Amino acid sequence: MVSQLTPDIHRRFHLKPTIIKYKPDSVRNILDHIWKLTNISIDLAFYAYFSRDEELALKILDLDKRVAEHIGQFIMHNAMAYGRSKEGGYAGLLSFYYGSAMDTISDSVKDIVYTLLLGYTPRLNYNQVLTYAEGEVVAKLKADREFEVIELTDKYPVDVLLIVEKEKYKFSPDPRDRVKKNSLIYVRGFKEVVLRLLSDYGVEYKLEDVEAPGLERVLRNLIDIKDCTVLMLDLAHYVLMEFSRELMEEVEDLEIQIDWMHMETIKTLSSLTNKIDPDTFIGIVTVLKELEDIADASNTISRIPSLEEEFPEEYKILFSRVFESIDEKVKTITAGKPINLHNLDHYLRKYGGQVLAVKTKDSWIAYPFAREISLNPGDKLIIVYQEEFAEEVERLLASKT
Repeated sequence: MVSQLTPDIHRRFHLKPTIIKYKPDSVRNILDHIWKLTNISIDLAFYAYFSRDEELALKILDLDKRVAEHIGQFIMHNAMAYGRSKEGGYAGLLSFYYGSAMDTISDSVKDIVYTLLLGYTPRLNYNQVLTYAEGEVVAKLKADREFEVIELTDKYPVDVLLIVEKEKYKFSPDPRDRVKKNSLIYVRGFKEVVLRLLSDYGVEYKLEDVEAPGLERVLRNLIDIKDCTVLMLDLAHYVLMEFSRELMEEVEDLEIQIDWMHMETIKTLSSLTNKIDPDTFIGIVTVLKELEDIADASNTISRIPSLEEEFPEEYKILFSRVFESIDEKVKTITAGKPINLHNLDHYLRKYGGQVLAVKTKDSWIAYPFAREISLNPGDKLIIVYQEEFAEEVERLLASKT
């Protein structure tokens, strides 16, 4: 174990609280920033840890600071909007529950990169993650010319998570942001798309198998848990913005699945204690624990709307004011007949929609299009689509499901 945790870096993990300067902005924009930055931070931290990218780990610390600033803006906005009143007290309670849960998630992401900088890295690498991943993956490449972000994303269906140009960097850049030649680009997308992108850019990579018997199952489970955790964070926000009680129960179901996978992975890992080195054991246990904490906090977020039942009638409108609705709708569907998943998704995309997850038998599956899945009567789908096309989507679902 070789620790990279200098006193200066250690201080960055324990920054004193800072004064948040109020900026006039809509609640919707503030919540979008918190959601988007936290979403990408999980995948970036997972990538940094297994690729041993310490420079990226340090930048994730800055991302944590930005999330904290947005949470502060959200709390300040509600405090100023409702003032010192009983209504303000209830609004503050909602702000507290959400801000506390998101702070837990941000801290867990920070602890993953903390483990990397301490030197507790497993004898596993991201090439092995690429081998066993079935959903989205992250990759790093260098720009061979100057171009706009949208030029890359139009050619390859990926998300650009981070651009690094010498000492400057930007998370979640805008489509029209320019990428300078020799800048580093971190992207996320389905594995086959990302591997094609790497090949086109001449980036060498090698898909590697895990040699230690039993460790392959641990890594597969860890990847599945990470995928389901990111999905759970997204679904929790859809519940919060759209007050979908049905989806709330699906999030609860997904967390139970994550808990079960977590315990199964720990049991498998325990059987390997004499076959793997201590750094690998400590590192994997730590990442599992942080992903579990993120899932728990996401479940807390999804349960916030259930407080409405306990609020006085005159304050129930606060939920739609404190958590402004988005222009998307989310819906859980139980299949009434066999469904061609790719065919359904093709039609949904015409209305700005997509299938977020499916449940077959007793298991939820994130990123279902990366796998060969047949949906049968009784299976479930979670879809999202643009609200303006609600009527068209309802007709589509009636004919296809």
